[in-house]
Amino acid sequence: MSFFLLSSNTALRQDADALDVAALNFDGRSSRFLPVQGMQLGLFGPAAGSADEYLHHEGDDFVAALGSLLYRGEPIPHCLPRLLEDFDPDAFDWGGLIGTHVVLVYRRGRLHVITDGLGANCLYTNEDRTVWSNSFLAVCELTEVTALEPQSCYEYVINGAVFGNRTPVRGVTSLPANSLLTIDRERVAVEQRPSPIQNRAFEDLTTLDAVADHHVRQLEQVFEPIARNYPDSLRLSFSGGFDSRLMLANLLKFGAKPTLFVYGNEQDEDVRIARLICKAEALPLEVIDKDLMPSVDQDAFASETEKNFFAFDGWKVETPLFDFGADRRDRLNRHVGGQVPLNGGLGEIYRNFFYMPERASSTGAVVSTFYSRYDPRAFTDRFSETVYRSNMSRAMREAIGAESDRLDRSQVEELYPKFRGRFWTGRDAQTNQRFGAMFFPYLEHAAISNTARIPLRFKDLGYLQGRMIGRINSRLANYPSDYGFALDGPRPPKYRLKTYLGTQRPHVVRKFSFRLTNRQHEPRTGALAPAYLSRVIDLEFPVMRRLFRLEAVNSVTQFGLIATLEYLAERYDLDVPDD
Repeated sequence: MSFFLLSSNTALRQDADALDVAALNFDGRSSRFLPVQGMQLGLFGPAAGSADEYLHHEGDDFVAALGSLLYRGEPIPHCLPRLLEDFDPDAFDWGGLIGTHVVLVYRRGRLHVITDGLGANCLYTNEDRTVWSNSFLAVCELTEVTALEPQSCYEYVINGAVFGNRTPVRGVTSLPANSLLTIDRERVAVEQRPSPIQNRAFEDLTTLDAVADHHVRQLEQVFEPIARNYPDSLRLSFSGGFDSRLMLANLLKFGAKPTLFVYGNEQDEDVRIARLICKAEALPLEVIDKDLMPSVDQDAFASETEKNFFAFDGWKVETPLFDFGADRRDRLNRHVGGQVPLNGGLGEIYRNFFYMPERASSTGAVVSTFYSRYDPRAFTDRFSETVYRSNMSRAMREAIGAESDRLDRSQVEELYPKFRGRFWTGRDAQTNQRFGAMFFPYLEHAAISNTARIPLRFKDLGYLQGRMIGRINSRLANYPSDYGFALDGPRPPKYRLKTYLGTQRPHVVRKFSFRLTNRQHEPRTGALAPAYLSRVIDLEFPVMRRLFRLEAVNSVTQFGLIATLEYLAERYDLDVPDD
């Protein structure tokens, strides 16, 4: 459950012990407490690990690193002495850092806190800035929270994530990306540094091969040190698509031999393709069918839900908090035997993620295209579509530094990593670090740099990513995919036509797609069945009924997300404010 707590409360150890008791599913995790400039700093290791692995002292100075981290090509703990020696708060620019992490450096009487270059690992604080953590729940536990944040609740149910500096709880906020937090006896300062993500256009790269070769070289900065440090212990999440295939190509290129795992049953296309590739490449494969996970006794469901609550830091991206423990156990099992998992989230930096045409656009068009998965009939009159869209647009502008809502096409591409990537994929990456160190190579600033200005004709239809795979390993590129074609091969006319029609569909039409395709009421089964859910929340939804008309919610996923918010509200006695 890798996180830190920094609090002016001298009773931090007692409060932190309460967190430990509530999260006993993390057997063997360790904690360390340090006095820092009149405050108390608590460091909590992941599900498996020792405090000695992430903390290094030199006299009164120290450095602590939580999450996945490589510095100058070296892993934790070997990199920590050099990181402490090199750290200069005036010149810090994320050079040499890889991973999803929080780094705390105490030098010359000052504590400095930074996260990864994308800002996927968020730093949370309370309203008066007396508590700091990379755990949302830790701040909720150590402060007196009283109300939900309605805009954030709507964002979560609509999109499966919360965007900008808000959280589901009013008064608990996160810092902007690339913030440097500095604390001494006199003050608390937050300075936002320039992003290490470069955004250059290379006019001389005019062919698909040239662009592919350039970005293959960029990826070498990420995959070479990962493969070198963990050649036989990498565990790769695999599917039949582009992202995991490109990761595998890079790992094999640098001599690593990962273990692959794939989700599904024997009839699934992803499983069939994974078996074919692993057999041909002599790679070990594990097939994980979560549907085979047995249910728990209804009397044990409350305990399972509390474990999920703390394991996933209050809420999960896109999916409800409630299950029978399958997701939590699966994420823990990824680290058995010292394995280091890799995930291909954000791989669509090399593709046209939003499926929008190549012309100038706007934040409003992006909201209509991708962030309008709702039916207003499921909301109470507390919901204002104008306010929702305005807040989403503002968060987009802040994410990419745009001066207006009018966007050129490359700014739309910037939104994928800096907006969707940071707040959706990044939240999942941050949560995964609670179970153990895990790498998300496409979230690295070295991978993201300069992808927003790739000509869209190369991104469309996956041409660029397929060519990158082919330039690294033509054999891997020629295996079947779940798209129905070899990834570096020709695109069938039917696929090209379908993609073209989807891309050209006007955003004013796409805005209504969700409400037109979700007219049928989906059954609430499994952990969302009343017999189970009634054990952990009031099925009258006394808090969430102020925001949602539950009888009009057709999507079972959105119902589960509303139930997640109800659980959060009932646990901390939160209400919906009148304003």
